[in-house]
Amino acid sequence: MRHHALALFLAAALVPGRAFAQAHGEALQRSFIEGVQQLESGNAEQAESIFREMLKGTDSPRVKLEVARTLFLRGKYKEAKALFEEVSMQTDTPWRVRDNIQTFVRTIEERTGYLKFGVTVISDSNPGSLPAQKEFSIGGLQVTPTEAPKKLTGLRYSMRGWLPFSESGRSAGYLTASYSDFPGQDIDRLTIDAGAIRALTDSGRVRAKAGIEAGTLAGRPLYYFPYLGLDSVFAQTDTARLTGELKVGKVLFPDFDYLDADYTSLAISARKSISQFSALSLSGTIESSNANERPYSYSGWDVGPGIDTFWLNSAYLVAARASTGMRRYEQTDPLFGKQRSDSKTKLELTVGNKRWRWWNRYASLVASYERNASNIEFFSYRKTNFSVVVE
Repeated sequence: MRHHALALFLAAALVPGRAFAQAHGEALQRSFIEGVQQLESGNAEQAESIFREMLKGTDSPRVKLEVARTLFLRGKYKEAKALFEEVSMQTDTPWRVRDNIQTFVRTIEERTGYLKFGVTVISDSNPGSLPAQKEFSIGGLQVTPTEAPKKLTGLRYSMRGWLPFSESGRSAGYLTASYSDFPGQDIDRLTIDAGAIRALTDSGRVRAKAGIEAGTLAGRPLYYFPYLGLDSVFAQTDTARLTGELKVGKVLFPDFDYLDADYTSLAISARKSISQFSALSLSGTIESSNANERPYSYSGWDVGPGIDTFWLNSAYLVAARASTGMRRYEQTDPLFGKQRSDSKTKLELTVGNKRWRWWNRYASLVASYERNASNIEFFSYRKTNFSVVVE
């Protein structure tokens, strides 16, 4: 019933019934009504035949959407997705219709898999997370860093993948990856997270995962993090959702084995719609890292609220996030003679618009501010980031 209601909205939004009849004649209108009636009666095969015959005499987006919906209901996902996306890419398709098309497309992708790409233009005031240039005392010696924070502009390429291992969708493989490229600099960074996930309950609300995260810096391996995880939807209604994720694993640093650590984190996230066009969220994480050398072991936490709003008349989406957290180390740092303690603050603002599109992809603007305040000044830094995201 949900998909039927969406389909009726798609059709009405694109071409009103009267205009359809005027443009394509009474015969096509009668065929369209007959096709819809066949579909409502459960005769999807007959409905498909009627709608396909109509496409021989019309290029109407309304008919294409009914063909796509019929193919979707018959499990012909590849062809259905192609038709949905064909209509979505037309420049005169209203954003409301595109949003509803995406409901079908997301369902298809969950069942068949996907590989998606994105690109972000980045302007980062401190991409290396360096402290402001000043002198530091290390082991009784005064040291002046040779580098100071420098604003750079670059590109971040991203990729997301999902591959079901069975028709039931109870198990699947996942992949996320990003590569930040700052031309002419030795701070390019690659991060990959890949693994497999399996539902432990019939509802799919409790899932186990096994994967590995890895990162490189300037082309050299930075860390590896094989892990096991468990995520769950604790509660869900039409207007609220509460989820959590537990992750445990071993972080390995090829060039700094004294930092190798057993790592555990627990994240909780809550979201609540307060109106048709706005929602509040709250997330929090606690973490523990037990390193080979105790001065580098730490425990920490962070918590942050968020708000998402949609302005119907102008089609703007505005979201704001804030977070604050602490990380405390277990023993005195051997180089600086202090027991390290950091506090981190982050603010983020995202602005998008349903009409901002490039090659059938949405574009948005993101501005963020990040500050790490440490009792050891060497680890303190500030940065601002401005991005144009296309995905």
